[in-house]
Amino acid sequence: MFVPGQVYHRRRDLHANFGGQRQGGISTPSQHNLILLFTGKQGEQYGYSDGWSPEGVFLYTGEGQRGDMAFVRGNRAVSNHIQDGKDLHLFSHISKRGFVSYSGQMVCTGHRYKAVPDFDNNIRRAIVFELTPIVEFVETTLESEEDASIQGLASLAELREKALARSSEASTTAQRKAVVRKRSRFIKLYVLMRSKGNCENCKVPAPFITKRGEAYLEPHHIRRLSDGGPDHPRWVIALCPNCHRRAHYAKDAGAFNDKLTDIVGEFEPDEN
Repeated sequence: MFVPGQVYHRRRDLHANFGGQRQGGISTPSQHNLILLFTGKQGEQYGYSDGWSPEGVFLYTGEGQRGDMAFVRGNRAVSNHIQDGKDLHLFSHISKRGFVSYSGQMVCTGHRYKAVPDFDNNIRRAIVFELTPIVEFVETTLESEEDASIQGLASLAELREKALARSSEASTTAQRKAVVRKRSRFIKLYVLMRSKGNCENCKVPAPFITKRGEAYLEPHHIRRLSDGGPDHPRWVIALCPNCHRRAHYAKDAGAFNDKLTDIVGEFEPDEN
């Protein structure tokens, strides 16, 4: 969708095509499953000081010019983007004329608080999101012995609990990143166990049994534009290879994925 390093005009290239708020740092287009984040020096007058940390995360200050920041509107959207099936895209301002450079797709792996001055120069509590490049979250395959042992010993309820683990409960940035990485892996295992060996769309049994004696199905990320990285059980479904390819390449892929969303919604209710 976007090319890292490429320059876009915020109004003509982004808002004209996707919509969303034209002012401020967090834009949440209502008709698309994405969130546009904008960073730059112009936010420093409101106490914003974004940038990369030694742990390899981008520290992004939430929205709100006066008083303590709260998890409402754009801040809530960023915090809940995984469970809501929204992709985060980070852009950096490079010109007062509205030109921005695309930094990449990110995953919110946690947040911290920081005391900074607000617009009126009063000290307030700001939310600082920890954003990790999505490329750090490469899905593991089911061929590892560790995955096999987890599947063999854990119940469906236990896997779901691990798939919903909250990174915010970890104490350090590195620990929060580790929780999200493990959660992505547990989601895959959970979804495959949830399917009971049948495609969750067409209900047909898996096409074959693997060397480990498991039904072969493929996890599909319904609401991820990149189809990879950490996600949420609400937006992942176990499909046979035929249905999986239809979800990506068919002429009716959009309507088909809407149908898959309804299927998963029957046994994974929204938790907002």
